[in-house]
Amino acid sequence: MAVSRSVELLSSATPRGAHPYYMFEAIREQPGAIRRVIERNHDGICAFADKLTGARAVWLAGIGTSLNAAMYGEYWLRSAGGIRWVRAVSSFDLANYFPALETGWALITMSHRGWKQFSARAATQARERGILTAAISGEGASEGARLADYLFITTEQEISGAHTKSLTTAMAILFELAIEVRRLRGGDDEAARTLRAEFAEIPSRYERRIGDDGREREAAKRFKNYKRIVIIGAGPNFITAREIALKLKEAAYAYAEAMQVEEFLHGPIAAADAETLAILVAGAPGAPGERMVEAARAIGEVGAARLAVVAPGVPAPEAEFTIPVEGTSETLSPFTMILSLQLFTYYSAIARNADPDRMRRGDPRHARAGQRYEL
Repeated sequence: MAVSRSVELLSSATPRGAHPYYMFEAIREQPGAIRRVIERNHDGICAFADKLTGARAVWLAGIGTSLNAAMYGEYWLRSAGGIRWVRAVSSFDLANYFPALETGWALITMSHRGWKQFSARAATQARERGILTAAISGEGASEGARLADYLFITTEQEISGAHTKSLTTAMAILFELAIEVRRLRGGDDEAARTLRAEFAEIPSRYERRIGDDGREREAAKRFKNYKRIVIIGAGPNFITAREIALKLKEAAYAYAEAMQVEEFLHGPIAAADAETLAILVAGAPGAPGERMVEAARAIGEVGAARLAVVAPGVPAPEAEFTIPVEGTSETLSPFTMILSLQLFTYYSAIARNADPDRMRRGDPRHARAGQRYEL
């Protein structure tokens, strides 16, 4: 069986046994990485957006963090880009369960390195049918990714197995793609200009939060003993909840589950108790914000601990600890939400004596497990 590329990268570097781990460096590099990825992919984004305006349907595919990126892309292409039929799915499911892609459709595959077998299989099937394809991948992308009609490069390969900057740079490409599709469709209106202006502020917001991450560090220490964690979100920040649940498992070795707020209240709250930490990702006012407030009160009644991450203008859920983030629109709130939660995850790994880079590959049992499958 092939060895994981993440393991190869970490083996070629010097593994670290204390802060700062490679994951921390990748988090800190995100402001510059986001600026660079937009600059170097600008022309390609414009050209591909022009092609997408004529597509009958758009599929996005990935696995793990890349699937979460694809889901953000679905949200932005629909809400900001105005594409009516767009769907994000697992590359595995697309390659094995979905009907053949049809002429006039488009496929965007997401992968950190462009070599995951099911992403490559889905892209190959699409190309064989003459379907418009694009790949979003890191530097040194495999030949499979380079066969796409359009290739968008995010950042250099991360040494840490807990990918952070490769996600946020892919998110940046997808948002820029959506807003360019909107412009080409005649939607360069005040709302679009406002979103563009706010998006341009994201790197600066990242720099401010990275330079002042005391709230995230304190929260990680306060909640370090909780083994069962549920991250609750709505709209685009349900995707944020999915991503952070994944990162808490990978980096901090904590069992974490993502739930949409309404789904959580329809039964799963029965599993919450004094040994549960609920992270409330509150990124929207109105009905989502009100429901998050109600969920927080209900969670408090069963004795679970609550950590709230709250955007400006959103009702703050009752919580034992709150992390405020910058931002003015729900559409772009995932960027600042995910940064604070990346930092919380990293410091949680430190507080729990976990190595956030290796995903337990230093444990012989997990090393043997990794030899049982090929990515």
